[in-house]
Amino acid sequence: MTSSGQVYPSHQERVKRQPSLQHGSYASRTIPPMMSAPVIEQQPIQFDKKFLNLARKRLEEGKDRANHHFDYCKDKPLREAAIFMPLCVVKGVPSVLFTLRSTNMRNHRGECSFPGGKRDPTDKSCLETALREMEEEVFISRDQVEILGEFTPMPNKDCTMRVQPIIGLIRQPINDISEIKFNPDEVSKVFTIPVDELLDPVKRKNLVRFRDSKYMYPIYHVEEEGCTVWGLTAFIMDGVLRRILKQGPEGAMICPENGNIQRYKPSPVLAPSSSSAPGPVAGSV
Repeated sequence: MTSSGQVYPSHQERVKRQPSLQHGSYASRTIPPMMSAPVIEQQPIQFDKKFLNLARKRLEEGKDRANHHFDYCKDKPLREAAIFMPLCVVKGVPSVLFTLRSTNMRNHRGECSFPGGKRDPTDKSCLETALREMEEEVFISRDQVEILGEFTPMPNKDCTMRVQPIIGLIRQPINDISEIKFNPDEVSKVFTIPVDELLDPVKRKNLVRFRDSKYMYPIYHVEEEGCTVWGLTAFIMDGVLRRILKQGPEGAMICPENGNIQRYKPSPVLAPSSSSAPGPVAGSV
């Protein structure tokens, strides 16, 4: 919703249903470029000093200003978790790094996610949790990343866990994604998506409802990897990019009045016959 109180985007636009490229079905809307933000000819993003300083500034400014709100479960103790959203440069292209969760995992198997998980009693902070999980999942040590800031905490699916997103840059450019090693017990694949592609207005038109809330967000089907970035991972990533670039609403996008914006329902990923590995990771909830 804009500062003038108007629904964002316009609810007069018709809602159309379409298949989701081999991953269930969802309702999508055709909306103006960058979710009704002014159309400005934008130079390709570069992770230079100017951009990184801008990212730090806007993440800090927006830390307590998000207009989206979620209630947590009051019947169970509230636990803490953290994820790490890794920015990186791959073959000279500014990108975001994702993991594909192993099908051996008990929760969210086969889903796109960011490294993350529950806060251990020994973790001094959620930042410590995010860095530790990154080291355990994709073997990138904390001294290899530059911390840019944090995003608004979000609940996991059953609202019993407060998930703190941490955003940072992998300092060393990546020449080949195969350079990124990972823990096969938790991760089946690592891949990246260029930031300019994530900002492509055409690819931001497929909006779905976030859980059963009044908010909506874009999902991204990754043809090369045969998977879709959705759920909490996509919701956080969309908010982070909009906050840094100041394109679109300050907080989450509000579903239009009387708009039939439905949840995205991916095809279930079956677990292999072998025993499942324990322990959920918050990044894909």
